[in-house]
Amino acid sequence: MHMQPFFSRSIGLDNDGNPIPIVAGGRFVNRSIHRNYGGMMMRQEGNQSQSATNFFVGRFSQNIGDQNRIGSLLSIKNTVSGTNTTATLDGFLRINEAQSINAIMSYTHTSDRALNGFAGIAQYYNSTNHYKIWWTQSVVSKDFDPQMGFISRTDVIGTTPGLNYYYRGKLLPFKKIIRAFEPGFLPEFYWQTSSGKLIERTLNLWPIWLNFQNGAQFGYSVLPEYQKLLTAFTPLGLSIRPGEYNYFQQWIIFNTDPSKFINLAVDYRWGEYFNGKIRSADWKLQFAPIPHISLLGEWNRNHFIQVGETLTTSVVDLYIVQGRFAINPKLQMTGFYQRNSFDKSKSYYFRFSWEYAPLSYVHLIFNQGKMESVLHPVNNENHFIAKISWLKQL
Repeated sequence: MHMQPFFSRSIGLDNDGNPIPIVAGGRFVNRSIHRNYGGMMMRQEGNQSQSATNFFVGRFSQNIGDQNRIGSLLSIKNTVSGTNTTATLDGFLRINEAQSINAIMSYTHTSDRALNGFAGIAQYYNSTNHYKIWWTQSVVSKDFDPQMGFISRTDVIGTTPGLNYYYRGKLLPFKKIIRAFEPGFLPEFYWQTSSGKLIERTLNLWPIWLNFQNGAQFGYSVLPEYQKLLTAFTPLGLSIRPGEYNYFQQWIIFNTDPSKFINLAVDYRWGEYFNGKIRSADWKLQFAPIPHISLLGEWNRNHFIQVGETLTTSVVDLYIVQGRFAINPKLQMTGFYQRNSFDKSKSYYFRFSWEYAPLSYVHLIFNQGKMESVLHPVNNENHFIAKISWLKQL
């Protein structure tokens, strides 16, 4: 579960992710060793799909002792149709060197639909040189709606504990090659909040996880899964009807030393998938000859076999190339290319960044996207964004 009550990139974009001009706005931030507080107000123009929008965000956090913190956040999104308000409390408690607790609670009110929602996530964490144990408990109501933030799913109660054991003792073989043996167990359970029914269970067991002396890693996992689909599920155009599904998958992860100028990472998963089978692979090859240059190529393939109501067999590929070029830490150029075989979409992204003064930047961004669909045989989008920020510390 992931919850973020405020996400700054929700400002300046419409509901489809297209840029919308900002009319005016301002931000004030105060930071000290004891507390932080600040606020931001923005006015966004409207377009054909939505009206002009006013945004307000206020944040306060107080440090308690050396390592504890409590905070609050209020966000308000106002349009002609109504107002969405999100109020949040969060905190972090360090029990001792190994143990900690962090928690967040959030409440939303959407006036145009008269809806109130609640979400809360709490985690206990215990980490030593020999093991790592955690227990995460979350609850999200059906009507929780943080329109200036993000929530991974609603109407759910999640229980996600975990255990990793670290062994570097005398019985470890091939010590010149293997640094540590680190098996783990990461189960996940999800219930529907409105009905209390179990809707998902994954017993993610890693009997093998090896860290090598040269920085490489290898892991093998088995995943018995249970899914209770309450509505039809359509991954990549495959329609899977509602019902109960039990299936079993296996998972292998391997990567070479990431500090080398050439490194490889492989993620391969195979087995049953609802009423069919799946083979999913992700290959990454990175070339970083010097700290100023990094090139990464990635190929992701999902092979569905006899899946869905029509027992469809299909292959979906995703190709990614990205690079980073830096003259120095203050002057950088990044680029990104992605191609998806499912909808034949292509996208480019380039960003030039210059830190001309401490924490003050010039950003030049260019986006280009192309997608094919039934309604729009060819849909092209081009965006250019120029941004200048200046920070004055009072």
